[in-house]
Amino acid sequence: MPKKVAAFDLGTNSFHLLTAFIDEQKQEVRIERRRREFVFLGRELQGEPPSFSEAGMERAVETLRQLMKEAQQAGAQVFLAYGTEAFRRAANASILIETFRQELGLEVRLLSGAEEARLIHEGVKNGLLLPEEPYLVMDIGGGSVEFIWGQGGEIKYLFSVPLGVTLLQQQYPEPDPLSPSIVEAIQAQIQETLSGHLRTIPRETIHHLIGTSGTFKTIARLVAHHSGDSSAAQTVHGYRFGPMLFYPVYQKLLTLPLSARLQLKGMQAERAPLLPYGAILIHEVLRLFPIQTITISDYALREGIVYDYAQQLFDLPALSEKPLRERTIQALGEKYQISSTHAELARKWAEELFDLLRPLHQLGNVEREWLAYAAYLHDIGHFINPSGHHKHGLYILLNSPMPGFSSEELLLMANLVRYHRKSLPSSEHYHYSALPRSQKKLIGLLAPLLRLSDLMAKYLQHAPTNLTATIKDTQVELSIPTPNASAVRHLPSIYAEVQDFFERSYNRRLVLQLAWVPAVSS
Repeated sequence: MPKKVAAFDLGTNSFHLLTAFIDEQKQEVRIERRRREFVFLGRELQGEPPSFSEAGMERAVETLRQLMKEAQQAGAQVFLAYGTEAFRRAANASILIETFRQELGLEVRLLSGAEEARLIHEGVKNGLLLPEEPYLVMDIGGGSVEFIWGQGGEIKYLFSVPLGVTLLQQQYPEPDPLSPSIVEAIQAQIQETLSGHLRTIPRETIHHLIGTSGTFKTIARLVAHHSGDSSAAQTVHGYRFGPMLFYPVYQKLLTLPLSARLQLKGMQAERAPLLPYGAILIHEVLRLFPIQTITISDYALREGIVYDYAQQLFDLPALSEKPLRERTIQALGEKYQISSTHAELARKWAEELFDLLRPLHQLGNVEREWLAYAAYLHDIGHFINPSGHHKHGLYILLNSPMPGFSSEELLLMANLVRYHRKSLPSSEHYHYSALPRSQKKLIGLLAPLLRLSDLMAKYLQHAPTNLTATIKDTQVELSIPTPNASAVRHLPSIYAEVQDFFERSYNRRLVLQLAWVPAVSS
């Protein structure tokens, strides 16, 4: 039976709970739910050495009690809890950890900065397709900031520095908005703190910045709203943007008072007082590295805790051997109980038709992959209701954790699922209208192939073999060998679903020749 694991990330500003299934037999991890509660435990770290206040500790115990209760109600069998920078700094952290043990029965382990950075990278690499080129992962917490220089999914160098947003706010509390002199002082402190580490990293080779944490996600939403990307503002995992889109948001965060920052679209009220400090951190990294792309990861420490537990205690090599995107697609299909037989057939037909028609659509392997994944998941909406399952499928894809896929890819694949049957794409459909023109064209080229793939898998019930395509100026003729002698009777139904869509997209009429061939006996 799968084990249900609850992972607790006890941070300076917030406590996080994540529950996940770890299936040893199937060698997979399936994230179930996430929960975050603001505690602001580090805000009251005072004195020398700094200590948690009584009120802060009471708040922490009560918050963790509620999260523990939720995890238990969800059926968690294993509890993994880790304290980070605030616990590393507080002189009385051991008292709070002992209180957790006695009152809640929860053992909390204190992470070193290096361990925290390693686990963050473990989470990120199981949530994103990491570039082969050198990259920098940056996790902005309340007490510390973790940096990981990686390449090809492997850690080259990592470190943790006490530059968290709560710590910076305590050191530079006035005024609001921050004065230019205070901003310069913060920048100087960041540069001085990072200087020793920067000598180890080949800065000129790093063009990719991967940001985790609530600070990065909130800034990404602000960027998305500022640039008019409403879909990305809702789902920021995998969202990518360039530094030039960050700078206007940076200027707003540094020049607007708190009351005005709270009015910004995408702003999270609890983060508004701290966000200028996080923005300065990001700005300094962009000054120090030739970053071209910023990518947001919703996967970080809490996910890293779960994946590390799975790999270390259950010895699951397939977690790293099976490609991340394949794991994601198959896990989602299993969760929503799709028919794997039909899904695999539809995928094979989609790949075959894509290859046959390359001279027409002239698309590449990435587009082939999107079509294949959409074909595998096209019936996922049946889990909600067979009626309108194409619309339900779009909803599931846009509202499910999909590690390995960017928000742009998810929106495109969701639209493919949406148009695998029934109505054609229309500007009146919200999620289609949100696509840029180039991706609307992609939907037009790929969705008819997905429709045809679904119908071939449904009516022929076998994989494609020896297909040929004859492409002319006015029509495309597909010759399809099949041992299904009665398949020809389904042609009117197939044409009714596909013909107009195909002709509109390819400016050619689709002609299907179903050629009967005897089945090969085994």
